[in-house]
Amino acid sequence: MATNKTAPLYQRIYDDIKAAIKDGTYKTDEKIPSEAELSEEYGVSRITVRRAIEDLCSDGYLTKMQGRGTFVGRPHLMRRLSQSKASRSFSEICEEAGVVPGAHLVERQIVPARPHEQEFFGLGPDALLVYVHRVRTADGLSVCDENMFVPYDEGRDLLTAQLEDTSLFSAIEVATGRRPASAKDWNITAVKATTEQAALLGISVGDAMLRANVSFVDAGDRPVCMGRHYFVGSRYELSI
Repeated sequence: MATNKTAPLYQRIYDDIKAAIKDGTYKTDEKIPSEAELSEEYGVSRITVRRAIEDLCSDGYLTKMQGRGTFVGRPHLMRRLSQSKASRSFSEICEEAGVVPGAHLVERQIVPARPHEQEFFGLGPDALLVYVHRVRTADGLSVCDENMFVPYDEGRDLLTAQLEDTSLFSAIEVATGRRPASAKDWNITAVKATTEQAALLGISVGDAMLRANVSFVDAGDRPVCMGRHYFVGSRYELSI
């Protein structure tokens, strides 16, 4: 690999690997050399190599897979939110980006509504919700830990609906007769991946994630569902 002799060592490694990805030397989903191999190739410490690799992961060029190694990442998905907060399903976002959407059902159950959920849905203290937990993928790559909540009285059919590789917005529309049309509230927080999320999404514990707490309403401004979604920071870009 060609290097810039005046740049810091970790930057030279970063630039070389980035260039190799861009010119096709390393292809999407291809495993790159290990830290030990790169350390030997460049004649530097593994700490120096690790810094370059971590920066490449943070910038979305590489993805670490627990127990498997480091692989060339895929282009970010770009989600644009208009001033009106018009909602699009994850499936629609993928289709617009030219990738194939997917969904794996982790669990679904009946849960008690918490105070903020009772307030949004206009429910009483003993109200129940249908909770749906899925992993969303784009071209087979795990992108989002998806958690959705719908009032039980309206959404009970979600407990038996087919939710593998399908749009949850469409499933909610079938179950309730109403489709999420816009976001009443949208709160974004930077968080780190938990042990459970790392296992579900094929990332490392502590990797950067974006948590989106969203309250969805229909075209008549009536509450439909609430989402708590965790997007892998290196695989998803949010533009507001």
